[in-house]
Amino acid sequence: MAASQTVYSVVAFTQIGADAFAELPERASGAAAALARAKVLASTHAGVIAWSRGVYPQSGEYADPLILVRLGVIPDWFDATGAVGG
Repeated sequence: MAASQTVYSVVAFTQIGADAFAELPERASGAAAALARAKVLASTHAGVIAWSRGVYPQSGEYADPLILVRLGVIPDWFDATGAVGG
């Protein structure tokens, strides 16, 4: 079943000492906008990740995230907890 819409998200990470903290996620209008925003944020943050996900509004379910780009430091906990898009 094809998703009826796709959402694009970008999260930047700030590093303080040995710890990296996620900023609030940002939504983008499409893949190109998410990539462009990630590149801008990468210049001022320790790391950035951008991804897309299909959304099924009828069921409230989401498809698995598709990573568009990973730049810099992405903390292990972010991947391990399934925080991408969650």
